Amino acid sequence: MRTQVPQQRRLRRVITTAVASTALIAAGLLTSTPSSADLRQDVADAKAYLEDLQMQAAAAHGRVEDAQYALEQLQAKRDKTKGKVQKAKDQLAETQDTIGRYAATAYRSGGLDSSLQLLLVEDAQQFLDQAVVLDIVASGQSAALRKTQVARLKLAQATAELQQQEQSEQAALANLEARSAEFDNAVAAADNYLAGLEDELREQIEAERARRAAEARAAAQAAAAALAANSSGGTSSGGTSSGGTTSANGGPNDGGSYNSGGGGGGYSGGSGVSSDRAAIVVEYALAQVGKPYSFAASPPNSWDCTKLTSWAWAQVGVQLTPYSYTQAQEVRRISPDELQPGDLLFFFKNGAHHASMYIGGGMIVEASSPEVGVRVTDVWNGWNVAHFSWAGRPYG
Repeated sequence: MRTQVPQQRRLRRVITTAVASTALIAAGLLTSTPSSADLRQDVADAKAYLEDLQMQAAAAHGRVEDAQYALEQLQAKRDKTKGKVQKAKDQLAETQDTIGRYAATAYRSGGLDSSLQLLLVEDAQQFLDQAVVLDIVASGQSAALRKTQVARLKLAQATAELQQQEQSEQAALANLEARSAEFDNAVAAADNYLAGLEDELREQIEAERARRAAEARAAAQAAAAALAANSSGGTSSGGTSSGGTTSANGGPNDGGSYNSGGGGGGYSGGSGVSSDRAAIVVEYALAQVGKPYSFAASPPNSWDCTKLTSWAWAQVGVQLTPYSYTQAQEVRRISPDELQPGDLLFFFKNGAHHASMYIGGGMIVEASSPEVGVRVTDVWNGWNVAHFSWAGRPYG
């Protein structure tokens, strides 16, 4: 993968050359135009840099989703704990009614003892502090007194739990806001870069995008045909890398590039998922090739990476959370050498902010980025090798 710094330098040279050429043309000293080879290289450089920016935005979007999911989980726990607090309050009120009647009787009989005074303390924390030095249950008080003690303890514990969860929720909210700001900045960087390109470069990039979309659809059709052939009883042979013989699927450290002629049969044990089910999953994902990527994905019209993988697996009743890092924890990790159709790969080294699906033959289907959309591509292309985190197989 090209790094950003060389790309930026290369693009600065392109812009500087364009400005100088414009000045010379205006002065009548230069009438030639950039060669087609130069233009192709400029387009390739600009397109690679733009795609990298958009992949960074997609990764930031994954972090936003993960933060949102964490916040939702905390909010659900908080709501449950609020219910516990209310239940404890109701139980305490019920026992206090009984204690009230007991207190009235005790007062008429000569006053309250210290145990009963403790039970009538309103503040839960004060009750806990005093309860350390006065064991009501062991004092032989009535069943009503013991019930009141239990109710107060439950209320104090639930209240403390709620306070901790509210603090955690505030921290999660702050994290979500920070991740959202990162995402906004990443999207703005990609948008501003594209807007700043010359019209001719933008037009060439759009033409290249359309060409690659057509190629992706053709690759998807070929993959679907190969999958159908394998599912009908054909056998699959191992793929080979450019560096020599390797396993059917290889891995990010193999150093080879894969042809599309081999690799990847159906499932064979370990996950409980049959070849027929894997075929359904892969066929659904392949049917989405050519559709757009959207940060506000609305399946099945548009996708992001984990919505594509989760919807595909939902076709056979396997539920995956459509948030990248959470989804990555819902699979059984496997070696890249074990990849079979339907298995998932997660990327970005220090996390799991992008997901794709292995379809066999050394290829994957993925909702890549706004620049690319849903596509079929090599599993170990340069970007994937540089950013690979781990591979996993859904349970089910």
